[in-house]
Amino acid sequence: MSKKLPGELPGNYPERIKNVREIRELTQMQLAQLIGVSFATVNRWENRQTRPTQLAWNRILELEESLGSSMLADTSQPYVASSSAAPSLNFAADPEAVAALVEAHRLTYGHLFNSAFATETSLIDPLPHQRIAVYQRM
Repeated sequence: MSKKLPGELPGNYPERIKNVREIRELTQMQLAQLIGVSFATVNRWENRQTRPTQLAWNRILELEESLGSSMLADTSQPYVASSSAAPSLNFAADPEAVAALVEAHRLTYGHLFNSAFATETSLIDPLPHQRIAVYQRM
């Protein structure tokens, strides 16, 4: 049996989701409300059409743990329990990458301060009548 990496989704995730839901006697709608997703999302998980996000999977694992391992029918696949400890900070990241990320986030707010921000920072040169039509008349 191969060892699972932390955060890796097991191959039997649809069965485990359905098992947790049935043991707790929940409908797909009720489970969706507990996890914070839509009914259609839970339906797609159980039908193997989509995969849960890490946050949703952690919530499912918490529900699974609250049931106790003796009640679960299929425990052949190991899983990673969610950790209640806060993640440790890692200051080993590339400083240029962090600066680029921060600058990109800052630029997302440029339109709040200057309505013509997009055209001023792009490689296009709008003609005067285009600038008047878009930024002064509309």
